[in-house]
Amino acid sequence: MIAAAVLSSVAASAVYLSPVAEATSVPQNGKGTSYTPPAIAWAACTNGLQAYGAECGFLVVPLDYAHPNGTKIKIAVSRISHTSAADAYQGAVVVNLTSAGGSALGQSAVGQVLPAAISGDYDWVGFDPRGVGSSEPSLSCDPTVAGYDRPAYAPTTAKQLLAWEKTSEAYSAACARTHSELLNHATTTDTAEDLDSLRKALGQSQINYYGYSYGAYLGEVYSSMYPTRVRRMILDSSIDPKDAWLGYNFAQNAPLQQNLAAFSAWVAKYNSVYHLGTTKAAVEKQYTDTLAKLTKKPAGGAIGPDVWTDDFLLAYNTGNWEDLAGIFSAYVNLADAAPMKELYDANYSATNDNAFAMSMATECTDNSWPKSWNTWLGDTWKSNAKAPLASWADTWFVAPCQSWSAPAQKAAVVNGSKSPSMLMVLDTTLAPSTTYQGSLAVRKLFPKAVLVQSGATPASSATAASCSPGASIAAYLYNGTLPKRVAGNTADLKCPANPLPDPVGASASSTPAVAGATAADTAGL
Repeated sequence: MIAAAVLSSVAASAVYLSPVAEATSVPQNGKGTSYTPPAIAWAACTNGLQAYGAECGFLVVPLDYAHPNGTKIKIAVSRISHTSAADAYQGAVVVNLTSAGGSALGQSAVGQVLPAAISGDYDWVGFDPRGVGSSEPSLSCDPTVAGYDRPAYAPTTAKQLLAWEKTSEAYSAACARTHSELLNHATTTDTAEDLDSLRKALGQSQINYYGYSYGAYLGEVYSSMYPTRVRRMILDSSIDPKDAWLGYNFAQNAPLQQNLAAFSAWVAKYNSVYHLGTTKAAVEKQYTDTLAKLTKKPAGGAIGPDVWTDDFLLAYNTGNWEDLAGIFSAYVNLADAAPMKELYDANYSATNDNAFAMSMATECTDNSWPKSWNTWLGDTWKSNAKAPLASWADTWFVAPCQSWSAPAQKAAVVNGSKSPSMLMVLDTTLAPSTTYQGSLAVRKLFPKAVLVQSGATPASSATAASCSPGASIAAYLYNGTLPKRVAGNTADLKCPANPLPDPVGASASSTPAVAGATAADTAGL
């Protein structure tokens, strides 16, 4: 739970902000539809959320908002209702802490990490975006594409390079063969329209919203389309809209490399536990030597180099470091590949083609992509020279966009000049897929936004409990409290980093349990 110090920083009682009148003008993105959804038929969830007393149901929306009376699809939604008295009720918080294509149905439970004095004032709502998870219909193209023994991401021969190009083109063709109507209606703008339909179905004049990574981008788009329909909004690890999605993809590579270096230094510090080397360089060599070994001969004949790479991309989150060091040590010292596979399965859902298919359906049509492989390869070789961990992996992940069958749409316009005050948070120790510069770019676009950065130089007057994204989120939801926006192109509040994990337990009792400090800490709910 959030430390008591958090509550001392907010007012003694919640203040309900009355919703303003709903905008009637056509949004700058989207269709400006007047579609009104039918009521959601709520019933007890059967997916594990019932443990929190959650209800589940379906939101019915048009496939194409330009034709609101046409084909309908269903959006899977969940809700944990408020427990406060009517005069303390502050509306609904819709949550999306995912990447494009990710399920957010279970994220109505995120409110459970906040004190009841805060979470109980809200309904908490999760949803699977159109085409994703339990929404109907869902999209799947080729469940075999993410096998354990794929060719190494980094090609060393022209034959290997051609094989990856053909694999990417084959996946795009497999999606085209589904003839799914979703392929032409899976943009972020489409999902933002669904978000507004959800607002209507919830009976809210305005919504509160919490988005992380792609979910933050969705919030940027929605609040640009419907600024007066936003009450409070939290954008965690924002994405610069001009980088959606080619620039975003390449921007991840250098930070991911830096996180691997930080992880290696941490492992070396605990060589007595992991036995992987006493220096950062020694640990990094163990990583690259093992990658080469798996490229030459997959573990057990089945677990190849890409599983190894994918596992180590998880080093972006220090919360993963102990698990990651454990699988590292198990394979290097004991030749045991089982933990490596288990970590991969737990984090990537190798059999979940739906998430990958909808990720591509969204990203490939949100904006245009290069059609020449020479452009892709030239950019990747340049990135790989400085960031070999992720460069080729990230390229092949989005490479189906090179030949995607559905046409790309005009990029959404993100302009927060009319948006209300909002909270932006970024943990620079845990967010390689989004950068500090990206958050600053979004801050510029939203003149009433306030950016709280952790992982920065500690302020002399701050403590880890009172100065953190978690504390700011709690105060903001409680009564709208925000730090003061400062002049210049900088974070408005800079907070100390959370302590790194200690596998021998020395810091376990002193690490503050600041709930909501980053979305990565809460997404597992």
